[in-house]
Amino acid sequence: MAKIITITSGKGGVGKTTITANLGTALALLGKQVCLIDADFGLSNLDIPLGLSNRIVFDLSDYMNERCELHHVEIKDKYLPNLSLIPCSKSHGHTHTPEAFKNIVENLANSYDYVLIDSPAGIESGFQNAANAADEAIVVVTPYLSSIHDADRVIGILEDTMSFSPKVILNMIEEDERKAQSLKMASKENIMSILQLEELGVVLNDSEVIRSIERGCPIALSPQEENGLRFRHIARNIIADQYEPYVPLKLKKKRSSIFPFQQKLRWISGRM
Repeated sequence: MAKIITITSGKGGVGKTTITANLGTALALLGKQVCLIDADFGLSNLDIPLGLSNRIVFDLSDYMNERCELHHVEIKDKYLPNLSLIPCSKSHGHTHTPEAFKNIVENLANSYDYVLIDSPAGIESGFQNAANAADEAIVVVTPYLSSIHDADRVIGILEDTMSFSPKVILNMIEEDERKAQSLKMASKENIMSILQLEELGVVLNDSEVIRSIERGCPIALSPQEENGLRFRHIARNIIADQYEPYVPLKLKKKRSSIFPFQQKLRWISGRM
């Protein structure tokens, strides 16, 4: 039976979908069977950072409306055979009950080690459905006051509805203090003092993450990139249920972070 984790946020635009795609990739690289569920009906885009958009034939709405079987909806990742995606409908008109969604998640959980749900942002019904179906929750927060305040509100709701505190991933953190101040970013210490939770991990503000999304190739696949290593570190923390801090390695950064397809497959096969 899989551990079911909903990945959510207090507001949109904090990189929640990118975090979901990369955490799933990192967990799969560590040998886990992983299923990613896009639960953001209407704004469905988890397929984009995974590079799986052209493989979608059926989505979750098709299954819920009995137009196909659940295994017809599952899409295998291009690089990792132990990573799958369940896309959802891009139509705003679809509705489903919390019980129906939970049943789907629990059905999938029988075949995987981890099920990660990309939850809609905010506190509407989609957020509640994703939270009710999960065993754990991860809240993605950026260093901007609006994100921090909204995350604090969501954390309070999750603590009321779950028997444990959610975990936190800090995203888009700027290491250059002067640049962070000029952008009016809160420090990591200030964020955590407001949220009163331990951090599961930190992802840096890095243009390479944007490039990886555009290429449909998660940066977690790139061990020469600092954020690639950081996602793997977060995945290890999830597996071990710990909050070990990340220790950066002094690596010479190669800007061609997304290496050729055949070279990537050779590297991945050596890691499996």
